[in-house]
Amino acid sequence: MRRFLTALVVLGACAAASAAPIPRDRLDAERVVGTWRMTLGAQGQTDTHLELDFFQSGRMVIRQALGPGRVSMYVGSYRMVGNQLPYEVKQGVTLKAETLTVTKLTATELIIVDPDGLKEEFVRVSKEPKKDDKK
Repeated sequence: MRRFLTALVVLGACAAASAAPIPRDRLDAERVVGTWRMTLGAQGQTDTHLELDFFQSGRMVIRQALGPGRVSMYVGSYRMVGNQLPYEVKQGVTLKAETLTVTKLTATELIIVDPDGLKEEFVRVSKEPKKDDKK
């Protein structure tokens, strides 16, 4: 009987823990992980050929196709703090750092506004969580 009660208490505790709501900050941080393709640039352009990769580890990669066989790639880091997305990337020898404001984040859509008020829209390319491959 004692084992049965112990098992019941453990089972109840597990059920209660799994039913606890996930904090919004953590949910947004998990939701942003993946690959996003820009669909609308800050100046209204739709042919930017720009992709963002957000990894679970906090690493990010920005890729932009510049022409046939030419891709510009920047590697850096990011984090989610509420609806703010501060990031840093290396561009050659300089370090670019700014904080973006996330105005919309769903399973398929990401809209960000930079510090100058310029809005950019993205759609999710990959739903697979990006695990840092350390390459």
